[in-house]
Amino acid sequence: MTENEKNALMQMPGLLGSVLGALPVGVWIMDRDGGIIYGNPEGRRIWAGSRYIKPEQFGEYKGWWVATGKRIEPHEWAAARAISKGETSLNEEIEIECFDGTRKVILNSAMPIRDDAGEVIGGIIVNVDISDRIRLEDQLRTAADTDELTQIWNRRHFYELLHEEMQRAERYRRPLALIMFDIDRFKLINDSHGHAVGDQVLIFVSREVQNEVRVTEHLARVGGDEFMLLLPETGLADASNTAERLRKMLAERPLKPVGVISCSFGVCEHRQGESVDDFMRRADEAMYEAKQAGRGQVAVAS
Repeated sequence: MTENEKNALMQMPGLLGSVLGALPVGVWIMDRDGGIIYGNPEGRRIWAGSRYIKPEQFGEYKGWWVATGKRIEPHEWAAARAISKGETSLNEEIEIECFDGTRKVILNSAMPIRDDAGEVIGGIIVNVDISDRIRLEDQLRTAADTDELTQIWNRRHFYELLHEEMQRAERYRRPLALIMFDIDRFKLINDSHGHAVGDQVLIFVSREVQNEVRVTEHLARVGGDEFMLLLPETGLADASNTAERLRKMLAERPLKPVGVISCSFGVCEHRQGESVDDFMRRADEAMYEAKQAGRGQVAVAS
């Protein structure tokens, strides 16, 4: 192809519009005053429409920084910074409220358009919708952190939460309690009724306990029939009351065909400077004391 043919191709009427219309990313072009003069189909799809407003009205756009959750102020939008300061911004992760009220997570980029003298005469904004990717990542993360049978936290993720909460308790000298419990004579349930019924018991106990605890408390299955409940901002007395309430709740809700489900609970409060292993060991020892005392009881670590 000759140079003349190449130039003729590039100057074909409507070529730029065709290219922008085919792009799988949102593209917006704004003038020097901040008025949007063009939005391609994908851009309008992402925002569920279009609104051609000037910078002083940027507050009509609703967006939040994903990293902090803070609302994006009108002057903080990448587009506003591009035309007012000549800044180029690449792939800023933000959550937006679209014009139809739905929310999406996008990568937001903007760059200034300059004339031959270097003066800013407009801006280009590029949006990439990553909502589906974020949802998939959340689903994979939840699957990795969740016990497959009971759908509560698994042992690995519970250890991460335990480390975090212990560090916070140490730093701010706040109370932190741990409850360890298991199902009494669970082996007998499996031997008498089969493992399918045993699984039903585990699911039942997990669901009933999860429904009774606060959203700030962390329940996990850490072994075959062993569970742990981490209670931030909770002292020993309140944790003991919680364990007793859970013990009574389970004892009053029989499950066919096994009947009443008995659990033994061990309770302890975090000590400044102790290790994760020591914290868990004291809860385990307290639970063992409850077993030794006849099962179906609550024991508190000394």
